Amino acid sequence: MDPGPVRIARVVVEVEPIHLDRPFDYLIPEDVEVVAGMRVLVSFAGRRVRGLVVEVTDATDVEPSRLRPLQRPLGEHVWVRSDELGLLRWAADRFGAPLADVVRHALPDRTVDVERRAAEAGWFPPGTARRPSSDPAPPVDEVAAAWQVYGDQGRQLLAAVAEGHGSYLWRPLPGEDLAERVAELVQVTLAGGRDAVVIVPDPASPTADSVVRAAGDLAVDLRGGPSKRRTYKAWLEARCGQARVVVGQLGAAFVPVERLGLAVVLDEANPALKARSSPRHHVREVLLERSRRAGAVGLAVGTVPSAVAWRLLRERRVGAVVPFAEAEAQARPRVEVRTGWDQPRARLLRESTAALRTAVANGSYGIVLAGRRGVGAALVCAGCGERYQCPTCASSLAVPNVDPGGGAEAQAHRAHRADRADRADGADRGSQPGRGAVRCESCGWSARRAPACRSCRERRFVPLAAGARQLASELRRTIDAPVAVLEGYGDTSPPPPAVLVMTRGSALDAPPGTVDAVVLPDLDGALRRPSLDAAEDALRLATTVAGWTVHGRRDPAASRVVVQTKDPEHHAIVALHAWDPGGFWRAELAQRSAFRFPPLTHAIRLTAPPPTDELADAIRQALPSHDELLGPLPSDGRDGYLVKSVDRGETLAALRPLRETLARDGADLRVDVDPVDAL
Repeated sequence: MDPGPVRIARVVVEVEPIHLDRPFDYLIPEDVEVVAGMRVLVSFAGRRVRGLVVEVTDATDVEPSRLRPLQRPLGEHVWVRSDELGLLRWAADRFGAPLADVVRHALPDRTVDVERRAAEAGWFPPGTARRPSSDPAPPVDEVAAAWQVYGDQGRQLLAAVAEGHGSYLWRPLPGEDLAERVAELVQVTLAGGRDAVVIVPDPASPTADSVVRAAGDLAVDLRGGPSKRRTYKAWLEARCGQARVVVGQLGAAFVPVERLGLAVVLDEANPALKARSSPRHHVREVLLERSRRAGAVGLAVGTVPSAVAWRLLRERRVGAVVPFAEAEAQARPRVEVRTGWDQPRARLLRESTAALRTAVANGSYGIVLAGRRGVGAALVCAGCGERYQCPTCASSLAVPNVDPGGGAEAQAHRAHRADRADRADGADRGSQPGRGAVRCESCGWSARRAPACRSCRERRFVPLAAGARQLASELRRTIDAPVAVLEGYGDTSPPPPAVLVMTRGSALDAPPGTVDAVVLPDLDGALRRPSLDAAEDALRLATTVAGWTVHGRRDPAASRVVVQTKDPEHHAIVALHAWDPGGFWRAELAQRSAFRFPPLTHAIRLTAPPPTDELADAIRQALPSHDELLGPLPSDGRDGYLVKSVDRGETLAALRPLRETLARDGADLRVDVDPVDAL
């Protein structure tokens, strides 16, 4: 008896090696219903592995008797629709990753109990419940008035959000209420019957909070590393159309919505928006492509464009939404550039200390942006300046990073009270170089007291460069107000008046309150990081924090930003002083053009096994003739190479056979397209 045609499921199996990056054919059992886009369990190399069905067919190049049956579907619903599969394939090609890696990143773990409860609530499976409606949009005149300062570009963006499409790069006016503007755009999108995705770099983003409040029950919030159960519930709500606004971080870029109308990525140049593991995608690229395919609006937001965004602007693939020059000049903060050449050597110049004192006297915040956490990256002898070395591994010694507990507010007030008591007793708390415990962060060696200096036998030490806690310790001796250290988004600020010593991890997209002064004491160090993006990244962070001094102000002239530098002619310092990101990129491009660095070319980092001359030769032979290979260079603890590519797609295609050959031999040539720190 003829058993009839076989049913074949082509499955992208979630395995890592790139030489296995292709669909595998599996038999569909007679009693199992499977369609393209479902997720299934299959047997692969003796293991049970998840996979995504990308096609159902009756044709196969494999002898049917050799085909294994798939084990079972993971749920009865479609996880990935055909248009969404196209986006996943695009991401795999764009970032040189196996499709399985993109699938694994884009789809959450299944929780059966979440599906059961959703079915009981009446909104699962997809298509069961009515699409929820939104509140009316804010008054058109009020929304339009807020965008008048952006001229025709602002009007075009608003019209596209209401019922059109397009890709835009928005540079907000200094002091702009970013949270309110983005929330308004989301409300306009919802009122037009479309949905929104908003991605932020920080889980504590005030803008994300505002969007969630504005969208109410229509929003799902995926920030802050939620549990697998909560993640799947939020993903399923979006999949079923129960949620119409998705707010999240890097991992939420692929979360589906029914009718995408707006995709926003905040602070598009922030390194936190670039994945650190395969597929090593960037949220900006994913959302712009996703919105283009959906006929929606893609909106990247930032004060200083990244190299990739600058290239998109030059190629006119995104439209610039910028304020009128006159309005920006009036609204920008007043930036003072100080070299301190006429002052004794100190961590903070007289102008910096005076600005902070004035801020707290006015009942506001003074902000100091530290270049690093803790007390400093390394210790040197207070007598002769020689670096303290670990006796075991010769690495630099540091002070153990001990958190006394109680949060930033409690620490600030506790330290403030102790410092005032010390002054009353005639003591100068912390003014002497340290004599206490030291630790090696490389091998873990520690001592309760620093060893004697090898050169002068001195046992006192000072930080080579001040970290946040060292700066705070010194400020507490000169500022008669609480001084708090904020080293991450989870730290809370004491109420004003206070001085906040912050690192980049605590610099969010809105100020903690009224900020009268910002001091940037270590911009030189940030500009000289051994990374190609050092200058643009330092300027981006500086403009973000400096903009806090004009947030909500009618008179920007009252703002005060003090930049301490030994290189006032550096083009990033000049651009900050003039509030001119375009001028920065013109100068930066002039420097990069001689070396053919991005955005003039595409950067592709290759992280390899221990490098050999044979491997380097194999890479060079595989690359197109117009590409250039640099390396080996240290990267993430491994040696790697940097490719300056003229055509990104051509380069990745040329490298594919070599990567597959190495993978079969058990080696791994990892690819990072457009790395955020190319050198």
